[in-house]
Amino acid sequence: MKRMIVSVLAALLVMSLPAVAAGPTDAIPTTPSTGMPAAVRSGFAGKSETTITGLVVDEKGRPLLDVNVKLYMGGLLATEQLTSSDGGFEFTELIDYGNDITIDLWFVPPTDELVMENVLLKESTAALQHAIYSKCVQRTRLDPITDVIVKLYDLESRIAMLKRKGCIE
Repeated sequence: MKRMIVSVLAALLVMSLPAVAAGPTDAIPTTPSTGMPAAVRSGFAGKSETTITGLVVDEKGRPLLDVNVKLYMGGLLATEQLTSSDGGFEFTELIDYGNDITIDLWFVPPTDELVMENVLLKESTAALQHAIYSKCVQRTRLDPITDVIVKLYDLESRIAMLKRKGCIE
């Protein structure tokens, strides 16, 4: 019984400690009023393990191998991986849904024959206010389980597709 009480108290103590997660750079943003890392300020509120899965195909719907899929959070590269032989990818990340940051995916093909693609998962208030992203950038809602299907085009086909959508003249 005593061992169980000690375990419960230790677990409560660990859960009450602030978590500081360093991103892809060594610089951790701080809150000016406290000087504490911003990650501590937000604590665990709004954080959720999020799985982002997807499929990358060519214009004819064939899966694309070795497309570099890059996940950016707040402009910083969080993680990246290559698509498998079936064109699939999967990320599982701890994301704080309360942070007002842009979260997006970049799809970089392995050859110059195809044009890279960007998909917005979450747009920050500043990005919206300043219209940083075109209405023609694909958007997918970020949820704890998010599925994305992306088609990569050669340059000529991409331009034709953007013209059909009214994105370019």
